[in-house]
Amino acid sequence: MNINKRFALLIALAGINFIFTAKSATLATADAVPSITVNSAQDMAISNGAVLAKASFPEAETSYYIKPKKTVEMIVTAYSSSVNQTDSTPYVTASGTFVRPGVAASNVLPFGTKFRIPEIFGDTVFTIEDRMNKRYNGKNCMDIWFESRGKAQSFGRQIAQIEIL
Repeated sequence: MNINKRFALLIALAGINFIFTAKSATLATADAVPSITVNSAQDMAISNGAVLAKASFPEAETSYYIKPKKTVEMIVTAYSSSVNQTDSTPYVTASGTFVRPGVAASNVLPFGTKFRIPEIFGDTVFTIEDRMNKRYNGKNCMDIWFESRGKAQSFGRQIAQIEIL
């Protein structure tokens, strides 16, 4: 079998493996280089047609190559999906999406704003999809969603540089 046929067979098998074993997939943003990361039983990733082994699978979107449009200092706090920290629908954001890693709340940034907090979360990209209590209107602060109240309380209150993307 020549090298081109072997390569085509490898790509076909990787595609079939992806279809039957993928547990989750994340796509890069439009501003980023096109790539697909696949969390399968074999921990493989397909990026621009190349099959890579032992890929890392971040919980939230990451970006190493989007240049920030602006940097601002903000107070960063945390919240979780509990009725005493939210409203009567603790798993639904103000924009109508479900909470998940990478969701943030702010009353000063518009819905859909993407940002990073490099000094705390490295290259993880967050998106504003929720609002804070109205007592925070006009204040330069934001809330990051955490999966548990304990993790949110451990995070506490920090002042950090926010990179708006």
